[in-house]
Amino acid sequence: MKEWTSGKIKAIALIVTTYAFAKFQGGFASWFLFYSSLVFLAYELFAYFLMFAGLEVEREIDRTRLREGEDVIVTVRLKRRIWFPLGWNMVIEPLPDRLAGVFEPHRQLIFPWFKRSVEFRYVIPGLPRGYYHLQACVICGGDFFGFIERRRTYPLFNDFLVYPRYRELTNWSLGDGNFSGTVHVSHRHSDDVAAVRGVRDYQRGDRLSQIHWRASARGTGLKTKEFEHQAMNQVVFFLDVEKERYRNKPPQLFETAVKLTASLTAYANRNQYHYGLVYKQKDRVAIPPACSPAHFFRVFDQLARVMPEGTDSFIRILSREALEQPPGVTLTVITARLDKALVALLTQLSQRGRRVHLLYVHADPLLTLEEKQALRLLASGRVTCKSVPMSDFEEWKRIGGA
Repeated sequence: MKEWTSGKIKAIALIVTTYAFAKFQGGFASWFLFYSSLVFLAYELFAYFLMFAGLEVEREIDRTRLREGEDVIVTVRLKRRIWFPLGWNMVIEPLPDRLAGVFEPHRQLIFPWFKRSVEFRYVIPGLPRGYYHLQACVICGGDFFGFIERRRTYPLFNDFLVYPRYRELTNWSLGDGNFSGTVHVSHRHSDDVAAVRGVRDYQRGDRLSQIHWRASARGTGLKTKEFEHQAMNQVVFFLDVEKERYRNKPPQLFETAVKLTASLTAYANRNQYHYGLVYKQKDRVAIPPACSPAHFFRVFDQLARVMPEGTDSFIRILSREALEQPPGVTLTVITARLDKALVALLTQLSQRGRRVHLLYVHADPLLTLEEKQALRLLASGRVTCKSVPMSDFEEWKRIGGA
């Protein structure tokens, strides 16, 4: 409105000036100049009130799922119902909060002229891991003579996920070289009824002949028969996201913990092991063990969103969630801080017969004396330990015991 007030004053001053000149000077030229200024005023009014009349703004992104370091291409399209050349448009695309300090908002100057539809593309390069959403698009417009300028915000929403980068591990040893349970058999050609060892919750992809109808009729949901030779290797990842545990540490330390979790998840998925994920940021995320393409993307969706912003104690979360896991499941803890409370909890879980694996991510290449003593104490308590320096990400090939 401020721009219109300034432009209105200028336009009125022009009309008054040309009218006074025509009144006192007279003649064809002076009155022609006055009537021409009236036509100019009509154009200015027409341009001001119809600048955004019937203007539609659309935004598209080429992909909604990317990997860390990839580029996303954004297409912005402006459609007009009025073909008359009203002036110029400046499109301002605000960036997500996480990228605000890295890149400048994209600005694109457009002269539509007689076109009803105009589009342009721009690239956001080298995206780091995370969940991003593009919201309002700001459109500025003005006339060709610079008398008026208007601005309007169009509420748009586009979101996309950037998955963490991970390494292809060749081996992951948990002390004895195996996950929990017996050897996993991914293909069975017959169902031996005598070998039924129990029931479990129905999972997508289970065959109709495997459903245990008697157990399902009890009202607790569909149940599937679990056969003796169908016992599966299962692992649950406990990712430490407590904010206090990453204070005064490099930001890339948490990213290394996420990449490590993603690498182990990819390894388990490739070898047909059942895997799950547990952490609590603001809301509790507890994905039970399973193995399928949909489950893999479900876990990676959470790994793309997670940030070190948890307020609850990781020790308390781990002690509570570990008790809810069935026996035989390997409890894999990924953390960037070793303290007495964590060492005592993991040792206690191991003494109760739980299989525990600790992956300690640290920024310094060498461990301190206290950290070495904590790892030795855990190893004496039958907890499989592995220290992972932050600088060794590119060299990851095998994750074994300490």
